[in-house]
Amino acid sequence: MSNHSFLEKQKKRLEKQLSVLWSQINYCEDIETSSEALGDYLLKIKKIYLDYTGNENYITLIAERTKQKIDNQLTLFLDGLNKMIQLRENYTEINAKIVELNNNHTEVERELQKTFRLLKDVSSQTNILAINANIEAHRLGQQGAVFKIIATEVRKLSEVTSNSTTNITDTTSQLTMQTSEMTHTLNENNQTLFAVFEELEQGKESFITMYQDSENIVNESLILDDTLHMILELIEKVYVLVEYNKMSYANVRKILEQQVDLTKEMLVDFNKELGVTSYRMRSEITSNLYKDFYRHFKEENLEACTDLIKNALESGEDATFITNHILERTVETIGKEQIDKLVPLTEIYVNGRIIEACMDILIPILEKEHRNNHLGKIIIGNAFGDYHALGRKIIATFLKMAGFDVIDLGLSVDNDVFVKAAKEHNAKLICVSALILHTAEEVSRLRELLDKEGLNYVKILVGGAPFNFEPRLVQTVKADAMATTGIEAVKVAKELLGLLSRRVGLS
Repeated sequence: MSNHSFLEKQKKRLEKQLSVLWSQINYCEDIETSSEALGDYLLKIKKIYLDYTGNENYITLIAERTKQKIDNQLTLFLDGLNKMIQLRENYTEINAKIVELNNNHTEVERELQKTFRLLKDVSSQTNILAINANIEAHRLGQQGAVFKIIATEVRKLSEVTSNSTTNITDTTSQLTMQTSEMTHTLNENNQTLFAVFEELEQGKESFITMYQDSENIVNESLILDDTLHMILELIEKVYVLVEYNKMSYANVRKILEQQVDLTKEMLVDFNKELGVTSYRMRSEITSNLYKDFYRHFKEENLEACTDLIKNALESGEDATFITNHILERTVETIGKEQIDKLVPLTEIYVNGRIIEACMDILIPILEKEHRNNHLGKIIIGNAFGDYHALGRKIIATFLKMAGFDVIDLGLSVDNDVFVKAAKEHNAKLICVSALILHTAEEVSRLRELLDKEGLNYVKILVGGAPFNFEPRLVQTVKADAMATTGIEAVKVAKELLGLLSRRVGLS
């Protein structure tokens, strides 16, 4: 091997090493950004906690105040109940006396009625005697004057006796009637009082139960407050670890940047030996390409993005390299930003249109570079409720380039639609994209539905930011594997379908 060939070979190795170093630097920057976002979340959680509790046993204090109020109400209630008991006893005693009085009045009335009948008889006899005296006085003439006086007096006695009898009878009847009415009224009041008392007795049990429950709440609140304090301590510890993690990756990035500088110097030396006078590092070109593309992408400038891709291709950049290092990295970065804030659907739509336009330029070139082997059918779509198209479009493109027949179901796909498509196309793999956690959780429901429909042999490949941040989520939602890039998606898809040997450690 000539010295020139050797130098060219070493130069290519250094260029490859430089590309790896740049990828590692990008990875460190991404982790620093994620760590910073995580630190912000932890600070927000801590602020919410402190605003809510005031860093005191807030819940216990509320529970104790509530318990105290219930205790006061229970004391007032029991005091009122005791007064009602006393009132009920007084009412019972009064009612008994009234009943006794009514009974006595009834007996007196019966005795008086006997007397009144005798008086009426006396009145009648007296009246007859008066009449007889008048007759005798009339018969005797002047000699009967005495009989006339007797008749007059006897009639007066008869009238007085009759009137007195009538008056006493009426008074006695009224008194008896009033006593009877009073007894009836007292009986009704007594029944009402008893009914109220029974309801209060039932309420007493409820109050006592409420008081006991309030004691339990206070005890549980103490535990809850202790737990919240522990959570706060953990938040603070995690925040410290996140900050330490961020600094560690910042230091690693600095070391990698130093390695980049050394590699660049070596490449400059190799180029001098090879007689190359004008040379730009590919890593620098890639970095500038990414920065320019990302800037235009954020500005939602579709034309500038497509022009940049066309110019890069004309300059000799590889289509696969542009897809991996420019488009996929942009999608990942945007995805992280969209997790951190609520992004309007209009922005998501425009982002998708830009990626689509760029992929329309790259796909014809990519298809020429890759043979179509007709490896089988794959269903792909966004999880139900997910409207982030960027990652799905790139993965679908790479799967098509690899030779798969890809059936793209689009955004927010209902699990029933996934299952129906798998049956209709006899597909053994479903790819699900999810950018936010609650849509990622739809995957577990998809798995259950597939099993229920007898499609337990159908595999599920997932991708998206939640799985990148927490790889264990794959097992949690019962997926079979995950992929973070288009190239990785092709490899994992082949492994899941038995077209390649499975990777070690792949679940």
